[in-house]
Amino acid sequence: MTAAPPTRARRVAMIATVAVVVVISITLATWVFVVNPLVQMTGSQTRDDGPTFYQAVSQVNGSVQKETGGPWSLFSMLGIAAQLPFSPNVIGYPLDNLTVNSCGALFNGLTLWNGSIPVFTGTFNSGTAPFWQFAFYSNTTKDVLVATDVLGAVHLFTPEPYPGVCSPWNSVPGPLAWSEALSHVSVDSPFAAAAAWNAVSANWPEPSEPFVQIMTLGPNIFDGMGYVTGGYLFAFERCGLEGVSGVQPHLYAAVNWSKSGQAVGSGPGGGNCAALSAFQGKPGENYDLLFSPFAERNISGASLYTGPFQVAFSFAANDTLTGFYDGWGLANWMTGWNLSTPSGSHLPLAAPACISWTPSIDDCSSNSSGWYAVVLSQSGEWINSYGRQPNGTPSWAEPVTALVSHQQIVIVVPSSWNLSGDVLRVNSTVPNTTVLGSLTL
Repeated sequence: MTAAPPTRARRVAMIATVAVVVVISITLATWVFVVNPLVQMTGSQTRDDGPTFYQAVSQVNGSVQKETGGPWSLFSMLGIAAQLPFSPNVIGYPLDNLTVNSCGALFNGLTLWNGSIPVFTGTFNSGTAPFWQFAFYSNTTKDVLVATDVLGAVHLFTPEPYPGVCSPWNSVPGPLAWSEALSHVSVDSPFAAAAAWNAVSANWPEPSEPFVQIMTLGPNIFDGMGYVTGGYLFAFERCGLEGVSGVQPHLYAAVNWSKSGQAVGSGPGGGNCAALSAFQGKPGENYDLLFSPFAERNISGASLYTGPFQVAFSFAANDTLTGFYDGWGLANWMTGWNLSTPSGSHLPLAAPACISWTPSIDDCSSNSSGWYAVVLSQSGEWINSYGRQPNGTPSWAEPVTALVSHQQIVIVVPSSWNLSGDVLRVNSTVPNTTVLGSLTL
């Protein structure tokens, strides 16, 4: 096994037992998986929620191979089991802003880059997940086809050039090499998940705290998560979950289970989910939302005020470092927004008229009772909307998405309103992270 997981790994020897051979066709070649029926979660219940890897990829592959441009070879898999609404974008990518904006713009539907992942109610030793995303490569057209399985419902997206606008996967050794490595993986996700859970459960930090389990085959796309060649990587995270901020524990297990046997490497770790206002008594960092001037546009019954913003880290004034640079880790729910008159009186917040993806911001009609906001990608696709919910609380249509530089904010008000001189402000909703930003319209 060749692995590049986080440090402090430890090896756990496991005993191989009698194997049952299951044959599945994923690409033109026939894959042979060796399934060990005797590996159990000793003393622990197993509860499924969603399909396993085999089940999901079987459903997806049947549709993918009918697409023109093939044959299509699977080279990347991610299964996500999150105990709260979750956005992978909050964890971040090596090229965070570019990845979130470019990939989100291409795939209008629930993907790693759009929307909140459904909540998982099973157990982490089950190897099931409500959300699976796959990437297939065609050596004929040099295209990548992204497909998802969300609770058994398959969705295929339009093939895109590789490398192209959205290419978050490791470029080395490349899709064909990753596809070859995946062909040697010999067990379905439940058996690998049981082995991973046996390896990490002794170090489990807080049984009462929600986590997300990310199951990976092929190249890693998340910043700092590592990867395994020829096996599964199980990462257990808290960053990216709704309501979770600050320093959090992290565990991982790298499982290589092929025809030659099984090896497990695992270890604990930790990391910071977002910028901290202070860290161990020292000055920390702030998020500064830097707004460009807004452009006003009128549609039927509504006025739209639109402008891009930068999510910037700024060091505390008494730190030795100064300046701004693009930040990662800022989730929508960490921010509160208000619109006020020049004298400081808050204008009434209304319910958003568009609470799910829409092909045009023009579909977001005004609400006569007040204002609301819509977050768009750099190229104008709907990401989220902020306003008053049916229970009366200010909140977001999608529970958790990432805020990154070059997105746009749109203030939607009745066309009878005049916002000249009014002030848009954003602040933090969490005690350990400071969010600052304002713009006079």
